[in-house]
Amino acid sequence: MNIKNKWENIHSLKEHHITYLLYLEGKSIEAISVIRKKNKKEVEKDIIKSKLEIKENTKDKDLLIDIISMEKEKRLKFIERMDNKTKDSLCNDVYRRYIKFKNVEDRMILIWLIGELKDEKLLPFLRMELKSKNTNFRRLACSALGKISNIKTKRWLEDMIDDNNPQVRQYSIKALKEIGDFETINKLESVLKNQREKEYVKRAARNVIECISDH
Repeated sequence: MNIKNKWENIHSLKEHHITYLLYLEGKSIEAISVIRKKNKKEVEKDIIKSKLEIKENTKDKDLLIDIISMEKEKRLKFIERMDNKTKDSLCNDVYRRYIKFKNVEDRMILIWLIGELKDEKLLPFLRMELKSKNTNFRRLACSALGKISNIKTKRWLEDMIDDNNPQVRQYSIKALKEIGDFETINKLESVLKNQREKEYVKRAARNVIECISDH
């Protein structure tokens, strides 16, 4: 499939190619499922089949696409065993190509991946996602920042304590566990005083206050 031509030759496209083109346009699995009148598993199979075809037709190995296409467990094992040279190459590739990935599922994996790579030059992408309209992007960005635990991101995470989504607030609080200070504790004490706050958010706040106080 020549994805550069996209919809120009729609009548000659195979079924899984049409599904994949919708995926490349950034539509979610759920939306594609409705449009294509297929269940989610069928849509996922179409996407994987198309990715494998593209990979076979590409001379150069595309590690980033390979990682995005992996199942979660396989992806975790690959990251754990990755050597420094491969890691540096992957970090550079993410830096160059991040904004080109428009699909929601791909972007979520990339946010997670940045948290695993822990490369400081990728922090601006996480800061960008903290401002995203997509709740999952904000939540995952907080989680990734928690894994990286860079002191320069403390203020970013503290600002997210006031996010309108309780899960984002919870993840931002947890992410401050290693880099929070007494200023952070003051903000978290305000969370505990908020009668409308979710109990699991308050529980996270209590745990993080205890961790910050200890160190």
